[in-house]
Amino acid sequence: MAKINESMVAALNDQVRREFQAAQNYLAMAVHLDGKSLEYLAAFFYQQVDEERAHAMKLVRYLLEVGHQPTIPALELPPAEFEGIKDIVQASLAQEQAVTAAIHELVDGALSAKDHATYQFLLWFVDEQVEEEASFGKLLDIIDMSANVLQVEHYVRHMAVVGAAAGEEEARSEERRVGEECRSRWSPYHSKKHRSS
Repeated sequence: MAKINESMVAALNDQVRREFQAAQNYLAMAVHLDGKSLEYLAAFFYQQVDEERAHAMKLVRYLLEVGHQPTIPALELPPAEFEGIKDIVQASLAQEQAVTAAIHELVDGALSAKDHATYQFLLWFVDEQVEEEASFGKLLDIIDMSANVLQVEHYVRHMAVVGAAAGEEEARSEERRVGEECRSRWSPYHSKKHRSS
């Protein structure tokens, strides 16, 4: 079992709090958008809620795996009112940038402590934060180019449809790959070749 020092345990527990707080903040944003009948923007933020909770649980499970008790934190009350969609996305991007900075501090701490297991574990979060910041940065660009919030809603709907189609195509591609592998492995030609070798 990998052992990590107490200062790293405290820092990882603090990151658990950040991830759960981010989930709460995104939930408040999603509920606000849902109340404005912006169905697809709300769905985008509900998805962010699930992702941030998953990040928190990933940290919780890691702490358990290395023999430490995670601390389940109290959270601050999230904001309930927002000026508009740009305000929401700017706040989201700022939140993700703060999380990125915290993750980088954790990585630096793991490196300086020669905590190779935690360093390797944290690299997933480094990659994830690149995607998170890019996603909100792109959405902010779309908002700036849009005449109104309904155009932003249409864009998010379009991206949801494209994403679903890409996921289905990826699944079909994997099915084809597995099918071809099975056919080549269990075809009569393959069986003869296998028996003769």
